[in-house]
Amino acid sequence: MEALLIEKYGPFMDLPEIASLLKVEARSIYSQINRGKLDLPHIKHGKKYLFPTPEVAAFLESKITNYPL
Repeated sequence: MEALLIEKYGPFMDLPEIASLLKVEARSIYSQINRGKLDLPHIKHGKKYLFPTPEVAAFLESKITNYPL
């Protein structure tokens, strides 16, 4: 999964890309960040939130159960 995500998004993903990947509204991600409830590793660069693609892949793989990758 990591190789696929890096090929598509590069080393970092931005918030709209994460929202699209998870099929949720960007506002939902912002809300979780502001409440400190987002489990997904992220950094804030200026006004933009960035998510390291390898960490996103590891996070998703840890949440997927009973699915052969």
